[in-house]
Amino acid sequence: MVENSQSLKEKLEASKKYLQNADLKGANLAGAELKGALLGGADLSGANLKKIFLGDAELHKANLTEANLEDANLNSADLNKANLNRANMRGLYARSADLRYANLSNADLTKSNFRQCSMFKTWMKNSNFSGANLQNIKGSQSQMQESIFCGAKLEGADLSGARMEGADFAGAGLQVANLSRGVLKNSNFKGADLKGANLRYTIGLTKDQIESALIDKNTLLPSYLKVEWKSPNEFECHAVESKHSS
Repeated sequence: MVENSQSLKEKLEASKKYLQNADLKGANLAGAELKGALLGGADLSGANLKKIFLGDAELHKANLTEANLEDANLNSADLNKANLNRANMRGLYARSADLRYANLSNADLTKSNFRQCSMFKTWMKNSNFSGANLQNIKGSQSQMQESIFCGAKLEGADLSGARMEGADFAGAGLQVANLSRGVLKNSNFKGADLKGANLRYTIGLTKDQIESALIDKNTLLPSYLKVEWKSPNEFECHAVESKHSS
């Protein structure tokens, strides 16, 4: 869809309730005011949406692949099953948005805000969440392999059953987070704060990973790892041989 950026922006702002399945591929909508817009199924792939306001917008199944959403506002938006693969979401504000089953893979989400978002079975593979706020997200069974979460805030996050192989959580805050039944093979937890976190029934967690992190006596570990406290702040982690190991 090719049209003068200003006239297109004005037209959409005037008719934002009737934009379902709209063809806006590659459109320049930077800074547009589209609060509550109905964009379900719309094609916004490659569109310039920098600093756009889409608070409370309906974007169910929208195509946002390779879109520029830098510093955009998607507060409380419905992005259920939306495709944001390879999108630029640096500084995006999307607190309390619905991102269940959405695709956020191969994307730049540096310093974005997804606090309290619904992210059940969300795809977040090979993405950069450095410095992002993911506090209290509901991200159970999400796909987070090979993504970067360095310095990210994940306090209270529900990541139960998530696939996190090769993810980098260096320096991340994971206090009281629920990682139970998660897959953590080759994940980096150096300097990560796991105080009070639930790591029960996790797969692939090693003593080296635990010893590189910050834990306390409220951290729940899988049965194959045991911690011996030397002092209130010093501990040793030991692998426990399974009775069924060959």
